[in-house]
Amino acid sequence: MERPFDIWQALYQPWNIIKLLTDKERDGEHFRIRSITPLGERQFVEALRTRTESDSILLFVHGYYTSFERAVFKAAQMAYDANFKGHVLVFSWPSADALADYDYDEVAADTSKNDLLKVFQLLKEVSGKKLYIVAHSLGNKVVLDTLELAAAKNADLNISELVMAAPDVDYIRYGDATKAIKALAHNMTMYASSADWALTVSSIKARAIRAGYIDSGKQPNLYSGVDTIDVTAVGDDMLKINHDTSSKSRMVLEDIGHLISSRNHQLPDERITTLKSLVGKEAMKYWYYPR
Repeated sequence: MERPFDIWQALYQPWNIIKLLTDKERDGEHFRIRSITPLGERQFVEALRTRTESDSILLFVHGYYTSFERAVFKAAQMAYDANFKGHVLVFSWPSADALADYDYDEVAADTSKNDLLKVFQLLKEVSGKKLYIVAHSLGNKVVLDTLELAAAKNADLNISELVMAAPDVDYIRYGDATKAIKALAHNMTMYASSADWALTVSSIKARAIRAGYIDSGKQPNLYSGVDTIDVTAVGDDMLKINHDTSSKSRMVLEDIGHLISSRNHQLPDERITTLKSLVGKEAMKYWYYPR
């Protein structure tokens, strides 16, 4: 069955806001970009004001080593799996899309917050819609930096869920940021792993633990107000595009689907009954996928 998506792409370059339409799934191709139509700011806002069945917005911010096309496909996968009926946005900061160019991507992520802030300012003009944000890897740095700026400006973004997959952010910096943005994002979920090779390399390179990285045999980093889920059992790519519904790599996508489609926030084991829980530091609870 064909399920078209309206995917709105806010590129890193200022004011270049793109509408993408993806075709139905095809064997061996999954999702395809059919067309790209540049939109001005006013056109972008008016398009988001159009009513949809769920009257909500999903914003995906990709991570390190991710091309424009792959970011769009990941967002389409999430929307498809969740049967998401709202508007789907992708903020594409300029990743070099090269395994060896982490340093380039890190600088690009660090310098993209003002452009994402502009997108948030435009979203403020679209009142009455719930906003769901999903960030991956280095994209979490972009989102957290931007939301801190927005919080300082007392912005009202009506964020229903902030989902942070494998946050490639210093673990101390992450804690400070999540405290600062609680007024904007009441419901926060973090997926952490010891199997994520990119976080492993990033932690070694920075000589500091990343928030989403778990040392083998240890507990994940835990933060007040953030539901933390250990997804080590899922594998080394928690947002892998994979149409094999029995694959472990789809577990996180399925949980994200629950988060962006539920009317009210639920705890992880209320969404996914197979999740187990433990009590970590400072009596904080966290969840994990059993092996």
